[in-house]
Parts: sequence; structure tokens; C-alpha cells
Amino acid sequence: MIPAWPPAGAVESRWATKGNFWELSRSVGRENPWDLIIFNFQTQDPLEVNWYLHNAVGCWRLDSSGNFKFDKSMTKDGKGGIIYIPPPHWRPPSYFSKGSGAGTFVSGIQHAAVTMLRGLSARMPTVSHGQTTMLPRDYRTVADLIERHEVALEVNPDLRARGSYTDFEKTVTLSFIPRIGNARHIGTLANESVHVATHYYEIAHNRLKNEYVSTVVGSIAIGVSSERVLERLINPKRYKYWRFYYSGWVWLNYLKPYGHWSLDLDYLDREFEHPFLSKPVNAFTELKASMDRSYGWAAGIEDIPEWD
Repeated sequence: MIPAWPPAGAVESRWATKGNFWELSRSVGRENPWDLIIFNFQTQDPLEVNWYLHNAVGCWRLDSSGNFKFDKSMTKDGKGGIIYIPPPHWRPPSYFSKGSGAGTFVSGIQHAAVTMLRGLSARMPTVSHGQTTMLPRDYRTVADLIERHEVALEVNPDLRARGSYTDFEKTVTLSFIPRIGNARHIGTLANESVHVATHYYEIAHNRLKNEYVSTVVGSIAIGVSSERVLERLINPKRYKYWRFYYSGWVWLNYLKPYGHWSLDLDYLDREFEHPFLSKPVNAFTELKASMDRSYGWAAGIEDIPEWD
């Protein structure tokens, strides 16, 4: 246990009943959540942080990852459910590597995302369905929008999906800190870039078809980053959402070798041999079946986005 609790020098306290360290840090003017974590618990080890949330703060509910989370239902054990806020100019000691200035932390996240998106512009095909079209140069455009702060990039570990785009806030939210070279991180960024580009170019679209394109784009982005990761994701015995990724695998293995760098999803409506199934399956039919279960509510919704 840390020598003293609560931590000395706190200027205020906040209830740990809503949100998480990411939201709390922004609300008190700090972009780096590790500043608050280190001030409170004097550690940057995630396992120790989880232990302190339970034993010092009193959190008792678990999130989907098995970590203790902020919650309005705190135990009545006298611990109070409190997180303490350091003085505005406080910074973690130099021997902590995760705590840093706000500008450094945010710019690092943005740099990773921008680097990955610009890398995709030279490796991705054109993907279209209905009025939604994603061109290779559009990834560079989205990277420019993030770099110019016209589109915000946030991280929220409590996000239920891997990523989301909120058009009225012009904000891409990720459930992870993007890491250059991580194929799944690249796939999520590519997926959300379709929604950003559709909004930026004000493309009228059917919402479900827009999700078709973003899903295929995300799976292709995973494949051009790591064929091994994509092949693992299309194995029905290992991953129940394999249909989300099969269309991307088809382009990589059946269409790209023959020079098909423009992919209209209507032309995927044929059967291709699946490496883990005994008979050929229809790539687009499998995609639609999966997407209809997740986004069936959006099937009849037409959007005409306005950038401003």
C-alpha cells in the first residue's frame, strides 16, 4: 500500500461515480490521465492501478475488460469513492514514463493516427457502394483534418465499440491509444475515416450502405498491414464476427493479384473459396448478413450530411 492516502498536496477531490480517468482529467484541464493516476497511486503499473481503485477508492464494479471502474454505486465502507486532484502545475516525477505534459500526450496520439492514415493512402483500393466512395487520397485528407484540428481525436477506454465518429462534434473517438504498426488499430482508423470523409465531402448516403463500405475498408486496412492478423479474424472457429472481415480478405487474395484496385461491393456478389470452410461462400452476402444484425436499424435511413 502507498505510504499515505489520501495523497498529500491535493487541491480538490472528485467523486469517482461517473466516467473514467480520461474524462476526469479533461474536466480538470489535464489531457494526460496518467498525471491523475500517478498523483493518486504513485504507480504506472495498470495492475496496481486496478488494485488501488478497488482497495483505496472503493470501486467494486468491473468493466468488460475485468478492471474496476467509476460507478455511481460505490461501497459504503468509508473510502468515499474519491479521486484527488493535484495542483495545476504538478507533474509526475521524472522516473515515471507515462506521465507527461498535455501537449506531448495529445500530440503523440495524433501523430500516430496521422502517420497510419497517410501510410494507407498508398496501399488501399477505391471502395464504393451506393453513393459512398472512399478513395486512397481520402485517408490523407482525413489525416490533414486531424492535424489541422478540424477533426478532434479522443481516447475513451469505456467506449463500447473500438471506434466511433460523432458528426455534430467532428470527433473520432477510439477505445485504445493508437500504436503505429498495430493492424487492428489501423483498421479501426480506416473504418472511422469513411464516416469522416462522407461528412467532409457532404455525400448523401444510405446509412447501412455507408457501414458496409467502412467495414470492408477497415478489413482491407488490416490486411495490407498484416495478412496474418486478417487471416486469424476470418477463422469461424476462432472469431464469431469473421464475416465482417471476409470481404477484405477476398480483395487481398482474389482481386488485388489481378490488378483490381477499384472495388464496388456489388461486384463481390459471387462465391470465393474460404480457407477455413469446406465450400465457397459469397463474400458480400456474408457481409450483409453480419451488418444487418448489427446495423439493421439503419437500413432505411438516408443522410445528407452538412460539414458546417
